[in-house]
Amino acid sequence: MNTETTPPPGMIQKQSKPWQRLARRYDISRSRHGRLPWLGYTLTAINIVILAFFVFDTPLGQTAKNLSPELIAVASAVTDIGRLAWILTAIAVVLAVGLFVVRRSPTHGRYRTAHLIRMVAYVGLSVLSASIVVNILKYAIGRARPLLYDQYGIFGFEPFHGDFLFQSFPSAHSANVGALFAALALLFPRFRLLFVGIGLWLGASRIIIGVHYPSDVAAGLALGAWIAFAVAILFSRFGLVFSKGQNNWPLPRLNHGLR
Repeated sequence: MNTETTPPPGMIQKQSKPWQRLARRYDISRSRHGRLPWLGYTLTAINIVILAFFVFDTPLGQTAKNLSPELIAVASAVTDIGRLAWILTAIAVVLAVGLFVVRRSPTHGRYRTAHLIRMVAYVGLSVLSASIVVNILKYAIGRARPLLYDQYGIFGFEPFHGDFLFQSFPSAHSANVGALFAALALLFPRFRLLFVGIGLWLGASRIIIGVHYPSDVAAGLALGAWIAFAVAILFSRFGLVFSKGQNNWPLPRLNHGLR
């Protein structure tokens, strides 16, 4: 005897409704997709990295050991902000505090809670994606760090070496920082110059303490920022966190969920 029961049609529709809604959003957005300046961004980033490689890496390699001890101490104190574990911990804390504040608000609603979770998910996904990509690249490229400048110079490459001293390009800290602060700049464009400035200084800290060349940092920051932008574009095409603005630039939908 067949004991299986078929769920009521209304239940099936209710279970699939969120995914159907996302699919409809993407279908509508797909018909409006415009061209994005990927080529221009890529060429600009590549030229900056090449310029840093040939112009700045050698002087840094020669003088890194002679930098001010006070400057190195300051850079050492702040550089670990770019560690993946620290960033993910900060994201988790922000989510917990944000949910507490939203739920205690007299205007608390499910949409505001969902929007906050999506914002945090966007930042977390951007940083995690950047971290995965950059660690694969640095392992495959195997560039010697400035600590080995006397033996290898700026052209020391041993692909798939696996040792810490041969994981200089691109900088993983810089990629994490680039993704984090590019994501924040996209979410809160009013403060974008502040976020860009913080990201640049944190990237520079890797140069000051002598574990990366300028080209490593430039490549890491550019890669992280690119990934954060790409994830924002993806979210905007599903109508999550971002909407599409002029020239298909992702615009934050903060007022939709936090007002």
